[in-house]
Amino acid sequence: MKNRLYIISNQKGFTLLYVLYITVIVFLLITASIQNYQRDLEITDRHIQQLHVETLFQMGREKVKSEITHLNFPVTRTYDFSDGQVAVEVKQLNVDTFELLFTITLSSDDYIFGIRNLLKYEEIVTE
Repeated sequence: MKNRLYIISNQKGFTLLYVLYITVIVFLLITASIQNYQRDLEITDRHIQQLHVETLFQMGREKVKSEITHLNFPVTRTYDFSDGQVAVEVKQLNVDTFELLFTITLSSDDYIFGIRNLLKYEEIVTE
């Protein structure tokens, strides 16, 4: 019995070329998906880190706001929280404006973040 299918009876390697193309395309798709997943994990870690820094900043700012009427300027206060440590340097610019320089160190990372903030006297009185 004679095979009449061209793909099976062709002896020039025609099917091997298609198999190689399909294998390369599948390999490229899998590699790109793995790299995309790794980048997504890295971006997620950075977002979580940023959320921790912003939380520490707000907690440190509220602590300073509650203590600012009892401080002699310039002063540096250090607060230890569960997520990290916040060092706040407080300077009085004029009668109703304070400059706050935050140095935030996360307990899980080796990075140190610095944030400068102005605090008006109205914010202290109204809250």
